[in-house]
Amino acid sequence: MIRTNDSQKIDNSTRNYIYTGYLTAIFGGILGLVIGWDLMKKKRTLNTGEKVFSYSLTDRQHGARILILAAICFILLLTLTIIALDA
Repeated sequence: MIRTNDSQKIDNSTRNYIYTGYLTAIFGGILGLVIGWDLMKKKRTLNTGEKVFSYSLTDRQHGARILILAAICFILLLTLTIIALDA
């Protein structure tokens, strides 16, 4: 019988969370910034009192990319809006 480790299982909710983060980041939404920050920084406390990251290393790397992409797109969208209002 083959046992699967919990860390090897693919969590569909986390995958959907990452997809939502990228999608909202591309459209310059604040939600992309929030999702990126959450993926990077969220921690949980174990029964031993030790604090560990809630998401895996790859998920945290996605969070960093989402945060950067969201910031760039937000600044670009804000700049284009200001230019359009001045015209």
